Amino acid sequence: MFSFISIEFGLSFIAFFCLYWLLGTRPQLQNLLLLCTSYLIVYLSGKAQALFALVIFTVFIYVISIRINASSKPKIWLISGYMFTLLNLMLWKYFDFFRTQMGDGLNTFGQNSDWLAGIILPLGISYYSFQAISYLVSLYQLRSNAQPADKLFSLPGLALHLSFFPTITAGPIARAYDARGLTDISSKPCGMLTQIHTPERRRILAPAVAFCLIVIALMKNWWLSGWIADSWVDPVFANPMQYQSLEILAAIYGYTIQLFFNFSGYSDLVVAMGLLLGFRLPVNFRAPLLAHNIREFWQRWHISLSTWIRDYIYIPLGGNRHGMVRTQLNLLIAMVLSGIWHGNGWHFFIWGLLHGAGMIALNLGDLLYSRLRHCTLEQARNSLSKSSKAGHIISIVFTVHFVCLCFVFFRAPTVNDALLLLHALLYNHVNVPLTTNPFYFFSLLLLAWMLYPLLAKFIASLYERADTLPRYSLILPLLLLLILVLICAPTGIPGFIYANF
Repeated sequence: MFSFISIEFGLSFIAFFCLYWLLGTRPQLQNLLLLCTSYLIVYLSGKAQALFALVIFTVFIYVISIRINASSKPKIWLISGYMFTLLNLMLWKYFDFFRTQMGDGLNTFGQNSDWLAGIILPLGISYYSFQAISYLVSLYQLRSNAQPADKLFSLPGLALHLSFFPTITAGPIARAYDARGLTDISSKPCGMLTQIHTPERRRILAPAVAFCLIVIALMKNWWLSGWIADSWVDPVFANPMQYQSLEILAAIYGYTIQLFFNFSGYSDLVVAMGLLLGFRLPVNFRAPLLAHNIREFWQRWHISLSTWIRDYIYIPLGGNRHGMVRTQLNLLIAMVLSGIWHGNGWHFFIWGLLHGAGMIALNLGDLLYSRLRHCTLEQARNSLSKSSKAGHIISIVFTVHFVCLCFVFFRAPTVNDALLLLHALLYNHVNVPLTTNPFYFFSLLLLAWMLYPLLAKFIASLYERADTLPRYSLILPLLLLLILVLICAPTGIPGFIYANF
């Protein structure tokens, strides 16, 4: 599979970028070039199988969207599109679970089953499936509210929306229409339909910010994430019984930071590519490791997924409209489904279950506090964080530790592997010598944790001042930072962890 941070892709993108802006007066031709390039990337990553699956899916969703908009019974068409999308996603995503049984069945009847080994998960199917569901539901809602019928994708526009190459590998899950809580780098709504079908000439958006994001993405994904994985995480998770408890704790912290750097670095790169192509894509991370409870963590982490779960799982289940008990059940179901989406192992189920249980515990704590203090539930929310500076820090520290421990089940290959690592964490503090210096790593993590808010503020202020900055003012510092990344980064090109989901 190609990588967005490979030399080959970088050179190819430069050539593509030049051709793309040569067509700057014709947005329709730019869209055609984007679509052809996106389909080429899908083909190169998953061969004809992946491209065929995407094209057939796109045509089907387009037909369903037309019927939702024109039929006297749009709900039937919405349900049909919803069910087809989910079944298609489940068929591909969980095919490995049935591969052996299907092979045995074919062999029993004397049929060749070797072709089953060549079937792989099509690139980006989870992301374009979620985007399709979002689009169909939004169309149905517009139809129900008697909104104008011209707010639809054309077939080429829908094809570009579902295959847009910066987002198809690992998101973010872009929406056709503006969505609450899903915003671009300037905190503005960023629906894709109007951006794709714009008749106006596009322009490069905030190039200074885009280049900063590219260098930061390389630093996060290529250097820091790779170094943490090679030096602190992978060896410990591979054989935890050989390591001392502090080293195991460092690996647990390290994996959370590795995943954050890897995924947020990818998201930074995608947002940067979007800006260079004249598109405003949703920001997927907003300092999640500074969240002061698990509820706020999910408002800051993988925002495009958490808002999708809210809008298309939690709210349709009833949200908070049917009492306290039903609300907690809806939360639990939504978070468990989120865990299962990441994979078909029980460890993903447990990871989602733990996050759901954490949210329920938080809500019950708010309810108990409101009863004891005779205040409203809204006033009881975030009471520890709002109590004092110390309370705010304690709530952040507690949230971070909860998230890190849950990620043990996310990272481990099986539940038994996760339990083995947790057992080693509790009991390997005696008679197991240190082989590394975890205190050095802890110090680096603390420093990064303290500096990250400053970096987030710098990017935000940079975007606000993007049009007034001297054109070449950032070239030298960015070049020096890029050289530092090239010197310090591990050998090889790391993959994007979330491309596996």
